[in-house]
Amino acid sequence: MCEEVKETVQRHTQSMRHSKEELNRLNQAIQKLTVDVDPDKSQPCELEGAKDAPALQEEGASDSAKGKLAWLEAALQKAKQDMVRQLREYQELMIVKLGLDFEIATYRKLLESEESR
Repeated sequence: MCEEVKETVQRHTQSMRHSKEELNRLNQAIQKLTVDVDPDKSQPCELEGAKDAPALQEEGASDSAKGKLAWLEAALQKAKQDMVRQLREYQELMIVKLGLDFEIATYRKLLESEESR
């Protein structure tokens, strides 16, 4: 169970890393397009309309990547919370196990001392 959670966290971490890289690449492309097309607002108004369509596509892709990134971060957070919950449960079970081990050892000693009589 713990291995499955670890694999899920690793998968979500890698996916989030890829999404961040894609988002950074798209942001760089947007900045490059902005600099190439509009270095100091000296472009004619006709180019403003022409650059809107690719900018809207880039913005849509950027929004999509941001949405995916937000979803992945939420999934990662949920996986972390699950791991914390499982760790707590494991610790509680270990406390119970240690108590039972102590009780078994006590009864074993009593039994051995009774047998030796």
